[in-house]
Amino acid sequence: MSAFPQVEGYQIIKNIGKGSTSTVYLAHVKEKTKNMVAIKVIERSKMSKSAEDAVVTEIGVMKKFKHKHIVQMIDFIWDRKNIYIILEHCDGGDLSTFIKQRKKLSEKICRKFMQQLALALQFLRSHNVSHLDLKPQNLLLMRSPQLTLKVGDFGLANFMNEKTQMENIRGSPLYMAPEMLLHNRYDVKADLWSVGVIAYECMFGRAPYASDSIKDLCEKVKKVLPIEIPPNQVSPECKDLLLGLLKHNPSERMSYHQFFKHPFVDLDHMPTTESYAKGLEAIHQAVQLDSEKKYKAAFSKYCTGLQYLIPCSQNEPDKIKKEAFQIKLNEYIKRAEELKATLYVSKIKISSEEKADNSSTSYDDERYPTLTSLCQNTPQLANAVEIALSGQMYLVEGQYEAALEKYKIGLNLLEKLLEKEPPGIRYNLLVKQVTDWTSQCENARSLLQSKDQKVNDQSIDVPDGFSPISKDSCVIQ
Repeated sequence: MSAFPQVEGYQIIKNIGKGSTSTVYLAHVKEKTKNMVAIKVIERSKMSKSAEDAVVTEIGVMKKFKHKHIVQMIDFIWDRKNIYIILEHCDGGDLSTFIKQRKKLSEKICRKFMQQLALALQFLRSHNVSHLDLKPQNLLLMRSPQLTLKVGDFGLANFMNEKTQMENIRGSPLYMAPEMLLHNRYDVKADLWSVGVIAYECMFGRAPYASDSIKDLCEKVKKVLPIEIPPNQVSPECKDLLLGLLKHNPSERMSYHQFFKHPFVDLDHMPTTESYAKGLEAIHQAVQLDSEKKYKAAFSKYCTGLQYLIPCSQNEPDKIKKEAFQIKLNEYIKRAEELKATLYVSKIKISSEEKADNSSTSYDDERYPTLTSLCQNTPQLANAVEIALSGQMYLVEGQYEAALEKYKIGLNLLEKLLEKEPPGIRYNLLVKQVTDWTSQCENARSLLQSKDQKVNDQSIDVPDGFSPISKDSCVIQ
């Protein structure tokens, strides 16, 4: 066994990774055994001119950028034999190993990783940098103080603005955008395809075009085989994200702006200091409006505040503080639900009175009856809509278990029926309503958990970035 290389100021402990021209070692600062680092050692004798250029770019990118979701370069050193890149040590390994150990990940964890990856890409795009080798092996994890994803290995990165087009192939075939894999010109959207493949692998434990050979992979890409999303395994928001990112034609692929704003990613409500401050401010306003009996405005503010604060509560590492915070949140959730029920009943009462008076505007003009009337001639659709509507009424009445059961049955039926529904007004209304009911279904599940939970139990398992009262259900029209 060959001796470890000698790096001034560091003590190498063991080999933790190896590539064609480099080896990564775990080390610590000499005389500071707890100060762990990773050292990427690149053999200069094995480097081609393009490899030298890649190292220069990697060092340039990592030296310039410091971001909580990008692996930090601490220093770099070189001698006649090697180049040494000193990096922060990510003690959680890489995302590929994380997925393999668990077979596949929950939407909660996938959402968390997508949010963190989105923040890193948002930062890189602001500096016109494309990674061009995004894959689970290059996404490293920190375990403490909480599970955090960091983008690493910028050896193939390049400076590209929105108009830049390139031809040289770079990256790993399984995660490579079709336009790059098929030797066509590509632009900054190539990274977004890779993000889609990573998200797909997180959710289903495999890449969408998993293949035994590059030839087989290329054949699947050339044939533009449809991306298969296993039914009833992911939320509509997650499915929409996957299909938006995994478009073969880059002009049809989701843009960076759409990715950052997508409801599954929902960067606006990530747990940050700014989000916490916005949430508290909205809750304070809600309480004030509530005391003034301005219930509609109060309900809206409660919803806004909870969308910011619930993800923050899940991010609190101190268990005692987290439990105390959750107790307060449960009070606000309960009050928001009470206001929602009151407003909903008032709305029906007013609409019924208007209908009795032959008013030109009645409850029949609202979304649900309109949808019901549109489905009258299609018994299966009418039945599915009626079941889901009964779930909504159970939710308003606080019968969360019954609501959850009805939502699940109705949504399962509607998902199958929508596949055969032709484009048109009814289709658009159904898609919008399915999205609303899916959010309300999650609402019922969260509230059921909250109802059955004792005060000193661990806090509700609400996915990061998800509020029990969804954006759509917060709107009283």
